[in-house]
Amino acid sequence: MLSGELLITKTKKGRIYPVFAAIDEEHQDLAGELIEFYRHFEGKKKSEIDEIMAEFEQGLNFKLVRGLRTLLERRCIFKSKFAIEPMLARRAVFETASSKKITNGKERAEVIEKVAKNLNISVAELEQSLWADHESELVLEDFAALTPEELLKLYNLSLAQTLLFKATGMVISFKSNYKWIFRAIKYLGLMYSPEGNKVRVEGASSLLKLSERYGTSLAKLLPVLVNSDEWEIDAEIVVRRDTPKIYHFVMDSRRDRDLLMCGELKREEATFDSSIEERFYNEFLASLGAKSWELVREPDAVFTEGKGVFIPDFKFKHKEMGIETYFEIVGFWTEEYLKKKLSKLRAVPFKLLVAIDRNLACFNALNFELSLNQPLILYSRKVPVGDVLRYLAKVEREEIEKQMESLKLRVTQIELEGDIIPLKNIAMRYNVSKEAVRACLNNQDYVVFKEVVVKKELLSEVKEKLASKNIKLYVEARRFIEDIGIPNPDEVLAELGFTVKWRGLDVEEATIGLR
Repeated sequence: MLSGELLITKTKKGRIYPVFAAIDEEHQDLAGELIEFYRHFEGKKKSEIDEIMAEFEQGLNFKLVRGLRTLLERRCIFKSKFAIEPMLARRAVFETASSKKITNGKERAEVIEKVAKNLNISVAELEQSLWADHESELVLEDFAALTPEELLKLYNLSLAQTLLFKATGMVISFKSNYKWIFRAIKYLGLMYSPEGNKVRVEGASSLLKLSERYGTSLAKLLPVLVNSDEWEIDAEIVVRRDTPKIYHFVMDSRRDRDLLMCGELKREEATFDSSIEERFYNEFLASLGAKSWELVREPDAVFTEGKGVFIPDFKFKHKEMGIETYFEIVGFWTEEYLKKKLSKLRAVPFKLLVAIDRNLACFNALNFELSLNQPLILYSRKVPVGDVLRYLAKVEREEIEKQMESLKLRVTQIELEGDIIPLKNIAMRYNVSKEAVRACLNNQDYVVFKEVVVKKELLSEVKEKLASKNIKLYVEARRFIEDIGIPNPDEVLAELGFTVKWRGLDVEEATIGLR
């Protein structure tokens, strides 16, 4: 994006157009000259660069040249050059000068010379260091060059983004990359609503809060859209002159693709829609639920029964069973937007956990709780992670019950062969979870532990050998059971009736004995 004063537009018959730079020889010569300037400016102060460029701009299209310069300077790395930290240098000079009144250049020079000597640097190095942290004194250290054509296309894209910043909303259509575009919409925290094979994205001017941040997010969507194969946008732009008026800004891939720099949303640009979502995300990852459930912030777009598109805030995926469930957090937006949100939530073809801010002004009017027909959590200020974990536990129990019913219909008894059988192997054989297997096992010849099933005969042998070998130390008993191939020896010791007697905190001193 560019600053608003660098925006160049024209209006005609209710439409507004950015004045794009043509990708022709004249404009490429101008862009190439500017690029070469910055190539050769390395080592120069920013103030020197500004003076040279001010002279260059004379007689040229000021907004165009300044816009190109702005984009080039974003590709520059300016750094301070000093022999001593500027703040330390200024403090030393001011402290030395505070005892006398400096009235002329000679007295100033004497102070500078004295301070330089005390700091063990030259007068020139001290002079350079004094104001080295001011923007005008920064020195160009590196410049990432690009071609003239790339610069012009980047300028045109930035110009269009600057115009979109003023949009009350826009309708977009595209024929490819739809999942990536919807993800970008979600990443950027934009309000959207499907309209047939198109999507309407609300603009910053339609909101009461966060207009600058939201407008920037809307502009960031354009590079992602431009990267699609076929696309079109129709945005309503507010022009505030004597009387505010709305113009339509229309662009499409057929006419404008060759004028624009293609790009895509970088993942690191993604932000949470709100502090509520961010806080929930961090608190969930720190909870015990994260051991069983993966929390995904970038779920795929979901197609609703009305052929619309919905992107939930989160998706939970069970790490073992693979079951998935979605989660949507509804915070503060306009009443009209919330009505559309409610309609979309009703059209989702599966159960979806919804958290709604009970303090929404329009909460009671919209009757969310009665008409949503989805699992609901009400929150105030923050989403209660405990309530979410209880819902996930319920989802897990229901899935295990389904698997148990399925397993019982397929087999009368689970076949077991061997002395030690990992539960995961049995679960894979019957395509169910370990929990379902554990619940359905009823073989009297085996004992079910957390991760394995062990034959009772083997357990009896283990108990006898522990006694015959006179193993009393806890660590030796654990090692003996592990060598046999049974994981988690504490489960086995408890099953066989042994208890652990501790003598302090040293595990080497602990012993075992029968209850």
